[in-house]
Amino acid sequence: MSYQDEQPPAEPDPLGETLSAILKIVFVIAVALVALPLVVPTVFARGAQMLATKQRFWIVTRWQWIVNTIGAALVGALLAVETVWLTHWISSGDAAVFFDSDDWGAKLLPMFGPWLALNLLSGVLLLPLTWSIRRRQIAREVRTRRVSDVVRQERIETARKRAADAAAARRMGVQLDSTTGRITGATKNAVTVPLQVGGRQAFGMITHGTVKSLAESFHDARRVPDWVDPTGRYAVLPESASAVRALLVAESGVGKTVFINGAVLCALEAGWPVFMLDAKGDPDDAEKLVALAESYGHTAVAGGQWNLFDGTAEQVTAKLMRLMPPPDGANQHYLDEIRGVLQAVQDRSPITGVDDLRERLTNPNPYVRDNYDFGLVTKPVDRTGETAGTRALQSLMVALRPLERWISAEGWSYSSPKAALSVVPLSPVDEAQARLGDLLMLDLRNFIARRLESRDKTPALVIVDEFPQLVTGAQDPGDTASSLFETARSAGMGLILAVQSPAGVSNDDTRRRRALTSGAALIFGRSKDPEDIVKYAGTVMRMEASGRATGEELGTARAQHSFVIPPQDVREASAGSYWIVQGGAIAPFRSLPTQNVVRPATGLVTEATSNTVADKDVDSSDSEFDSPVAEESPTR
Repeated sequence: MSYQDEQPPAEPDPLGETLSAILKIVFVIAVALVALPLVVPTVFARGAQMLATKQRFWIVTRWQWIVNTIGAALVGALLAVETVWLTHWISSGDAAVFFDSDDWGAKLLPMFGPWLALNLLSGVLLLPLTWSIRRRQIAREVRTRRVSDVVRQERIETARKRAADAAAARRMGVQLDSTTGRITGATKNAVTVPLQVGGRQAFGMITHGTVKSLAESFHDARRVPDWVDPTGRYAVLPESASAVRALLVAESGVGKTVFINGAVLCALEAGWPVFMLDAKGDPDDAEKLVALAESYGHTAVAGGQWNLFDGTAEQVTAKLMRLMPPPDGANQHYLDEIRGVLQAVQDRSPITGVDDLRERLTNPNPYVRDNYDFGLVTKPVDRTGETAGTRALQSLMVALRPLERWISAEGWSYSSPKAALSVVPLSPVDEAQARLGDLLMLDLRNFIARRLESRDKTPALVIVDEFPQLVTGAQDPGDTASSLFETARSAGMGLILAVQSPAGVSNDDTRRRRALTSGAALIFGRSKDPEDIVKYAGTVMRMEASGRATGEELGTARAQHSFVIPPQDVREASAGSYWIVQGGAIAPFRSLPTQNVVRPATGLVTEATSNTVADKDVDSSDSEFDSPVAEESPTR
């Protein structure tokens, strides 16, 4: 046997083994102390996707980052203190003394148990930070459509959109019922219309997603022209009145009147004369709007008499002929006779009133051009000696008599308003008022024609609520809307036409499409039949996945075009929530509330609210990733 084989075995090192055992135990304790604060956040993160279907999960508050920072700092400070204590405990030899005792195992839990419990409970402080991180992860999964449960995917998307809408409402100071979508009130510091933003008048606040990824924030999206301010935060009135061309589509009860009143106030603040034709016919609405305008120092009138005879001879003739029955073949001769008589007696000047009409048709000599026209008016038409002029006068007076209370030669007209705001409430259920509304729409076209002829570009705004109700006879609302939109811009005028549904624009598909694609901005809110509206917002290419019948697992997927604005979102839109579609871009927004003003004559108290944005702690978009641009541009 060799010398090497006979070497004695190495003696064990009790001190080294003890130190190694101590370090192992301390390491386990240290790992436990560090890991325990992550237990609660980990459990929360695993169940967060179930909470993501709730609107509240996606609400981001202004102080969220403060809570996240404080929570992480406190947990970090706790771990730092524990690390320093453990290091001192080992270096001072107290750890060796502790583990040299025979009953160190029994003392381990009493000594470290409170620290472990404290670390476990400290995980609650990390919940806000975990919420923020997990929320972004889920948002990324939803955007890329990687949520395995397709039903949960749709519910999360719905919750995100409702949260964005609720956040915008809170920033404005509007109290919104999350379950019904109804506006229940406003705070004392609510942001009201009109609101001056960068020298322009804002009537709405753009709705941004509360949680956005970096990819979404840096996406190069097209901004809605004219209607959104450069910061992308507010819906504003275009700088030029001629750019204010919009078709407003929203069902009753959405807050359409509030939106229109806000647009009226913005236009008045911009110094534009405004004409408001309200086919709902509610005098209370007209009086409230007048009181609201007067509270801001603007002159306003509701109702009043209208000058039917304002305009050129051809335009006066057209309006008077509009009172006659539509041609049906049998009456064409009499209609031509009335038109010829009216043209003959207006050779030198247009008719100025009912009395002047009566005078010219019974005594035409001073007003006709020659003997031929004189004979045309005085020609006997029956055996009693009745002339063409007197027969035409009789027919016209029968049609004018029901309108006598609303017309006057001294009344207002588009070219000569009596105040900065003229509100005309009309009830289409009354035949006379329906005819008056039709005449006002015809005179609006005449007014645009006169402005074009005289090259008048002074700003003016006309708003027609329940527009189809004022188009009667053989006219189609779609054709009327298209012709008005196509000529109003050249005349330097603004025009907003409001309807309750796309079907109300026209019964004919071609005419309806012509009106909806006339170049005017399309502004729409809640609607039961939104498919004809959202298609004009365009589509985007999305990866759509199939799913099992249970909806718990994704199957195959394929890319396809989907609506940028899902129709169901429009059906479920809350009150005061709208979309603007213009120039290939989309901007969702909430209309700002108006100031609650009641005239002193009613004996009620006037409640004024601030029209500046309150710098307060309210729910808002996540400022770190909040993009000021509109939604992504649609792909046609």
